[in-house]
Amino acid sequence: MLVSFIIPSYNSAHMVTRCLDSIYALPLQPEEFEVVFIDDCSCDDQVRNNTTDIVSRYSSAHPNLTLLRQPFNNRQGAARNRGVSMAQGEYICFVDSDDAVTPGLVSALRLAEQCRTEMLAFHYARADEQGQISGEAARLTYAPGQLFTGICMQNDHPYWCSAPWGFIYSRSFITQVNYPFVEGALYEDSDFVAVHLYHAHRMTYSPDMGYIAYFRNGSTTHTCCYQHTADYLLLGTRMLAFYTALQQDAAQPQADIPSQNEDAADEQKQRFAESILRGACFNITKSLGSLYKLGGLQAIRAFYASVDAHVDRRLLAADKRLFRYPGYWGVLPRLALKHKHLAIAVHSLLAVLYKASRKVYS
Repeated sequence: MLVSFIIPSYNSAHMVTRCLDSIYALPLQPEEFEVVFIDDCSCDDQVRNNTTDIVSRYSSAHPNLTLLRQPFNNRQGAARNRGVSMAQGEYICFVDSDDAVTPGLVSALRLAEQCRTEMLAFHYARADEQGQISGEAARLTYAPGQLFTGICMQNDHPYWCSAPWGFIYSRSFITQVNYPFVEGALYEDSDFVAVHLYHAHRMTYSPDMGYIAYFRNGSTTHTCCYQHTADYLLLGTRMLAFYTALQQDAAQPQADIPSQNEDAADEQKQRFAESILRGACFNITKSLGSLYKLGGLQAIRAFYASVDAHVDRRLLAADKRLFRYPGYWGVLPRLALKHKHLAIAVHSLLAVLYKASRKVYS
């Protein structure tokens, strides 16, 4: 089997048809692919055409579709991990249930198969809720079929894509790296992509359009609550832990690429590590610098309860690596880490002022 499409879903009845239709419209034979659809305890069961009803009808018509239901809601990371464990395809494509794939993805799959790649990056676009293309990804500078490493790609194109759907993965490569998605958190994907880029020695690029990501104003990634803000901080700490691992691994040689000598490979690794540290600083300070947007005292207290279950804030505040990028690291984030009660008071006051300013300018 060529490819497994893994689709995590939560309350996606109003958009899942578009996603599944796009997959089954691809020029692939039924025996070449499978769809592993993981429902994360959707609660739209009261709707006549709810998520599981729609997907069940698809599975009746398409034997290569498997519907799995999670025993409890544990976010996309857990759903994707389960999908990977069930997958049978040589390659894996992660697809969000509110997005769509395009025929260019098949040409990308053929290229991945031809080049025996561990990862493949392909062209994609973003669309608004009405389906109008609102922007396309910048074209990569690599020629189709040209082999490069994930480290080189991150260094050459640092703002390419941090979502798992932006790549095709070899299933054996995912198994070898053995870095699953974090479970129970909203922002589960950036460190997954970064780790796999670091370990990818055989990548290539397809300029064909393979994916359309739909932007929805009401989606979970575009709303602000204490849990989302806490998850940004937890993502930053995961990226910081990855940076630590990179520093320990710095003495090991990169892939055997004829055009790269060892010194150049070490320099590439260091540039990659610095980009990971910048990402860690960005996510940590983005979280701690915007507590006032949560809405007041109760939400900020809930944020700390969530964070304190996972992070030693004082140790994090004492980590001098976070001071390397002062543009990301201001007084309020440091205050929020070290002095919980004072930070709650300050951010609660700022929350009142923030609400008042929004009313004035609305």
